[in-house]
Amino acid sequence: MDWHKASGQKTHNETNVFKNDKNTKFSIIKMDFLPLQGQIQKEVKMKKIAMLFAMVWLANACFAQYAEPSVVPDRPGHSWDAEVTPHHKLILDYGFGYEKDLDETRTFTLSNAVFRYGLFENMELRVGTDFLVYENDATEPTFGIAPLAVGTKIKLYEGSGILPSVGMLAELKSSHVGTKDQLPSHLTPSAYLLFEHSIGERFSLCYNTGLEWDGETATPTTYLALSLGYNITDDLGVFAESNNYLHADGNKYMTEFGITWLASRRVQLDLEADLDLMDIGKCYAIGCGIAWLIN
Repeated sequence: MDWHKASGQKTHNETNVFKNDKNTKFSIIKMDFLPLQGQIQKEVKMKKIAMLFAMVWLANACFAQYAEPSVVPDRPGHSWDAEVTPHHKLILDYGFGYEKDLDETRTFTLSNAVFRYGLFENMELRVGTDFLVYENDATEPTFGIAPLAVGTKIKLYEGSGILPSVGMLAELKSSHVGTKDQLPSHLTPSAYLLFEHSIGERFSLCYNTGLEWDGETATPTTYLALSLGYNITDDLGVFAESNNYLHADGNKYMTEFGITWLASRRVQLDLEADLDLMDIGKCYAIGCGIAWLIN
């Protein structure tokens, strides 16, 4: 009797057969798994590529949204800040209004339009006019077009710390373009220095000084303005300003209040009211308007 068989031990040949059989099975399993493993690796690679493209697209979208300029309104109010229209952008400031003067003349502003184009990074060109209707108790309503005004606004300095941003505004009103009874006898220049402070995250302070000619006499009117703005939210703001016109023939002091709403990145809406503190109830103005970043 064979001792290996009697003891239940496998012979050397049987052991080799078992090992060969085992190796064959593992080889078959490995061969079957290789195509599946390749497919999994391919899918993982495609997912990584897709995720990379998605991340790049999202980053570009976020950057484009951040970098895209917003509307820079020049209304409401009579005063100006030092900001200008972004380079190669076009903004329309457009408004309607009603004004009652001391002589009981009522003026309806059907259209107050100013087109502003960013010629350079710190300089804009401006063209504007008003479409008006005048009336009082003694005369019939009269339609008129205010003299065409052409000018420029330049940002001279970007404020830092306690130093304000500084700008200048210069305009020239035509003596030929407009309704005849509205035209001055001569070209009418005006020039202003503009200052602006940011106070914290919510407040802003603007103040202007300038000279305005009427096209009839050589004596200019001195213009002084002070405006305080407060951002209630990122989109909603209020302001109050004092506008003072000083002339040898008499002074005029107006106080204006208003509210603004940034409806979107391109559009701001506003409401405003003017009061003559020297003649409250006899001289006042109200208006509303829009600032629109066209392109």
